[in-house]
Amino acid sequence: MTQAKTNRRKLACYAAMVVVALLILRIPAVQRTVAGALIESVEIAGRTLRLPCALLDHDRCLSLDRLDPTCPPYL
Repeated sequence: MTQAKTNRRKLACYAAMVVVALLILRIPAVQRTVAGALIESVEIAGRTLRLPCALLDHDRCLSLDRLDPTCPPYL
């Protein structure tokens, strides 16, 4: 019997938390903050995914050939 009361109490508590969360998410300032955080996380993920490609791009890397006196200079 007490198990059923405990389960109903937990269900009511979870339902109240969902209602409060939905009410909080209806506030425009909270919506802007959440949208900004999502946009920022997408940009960070994009930069993170581009990082390995940038590391493998040797065209932009500093060449050590310019320090070699026998190597002709690039024009």
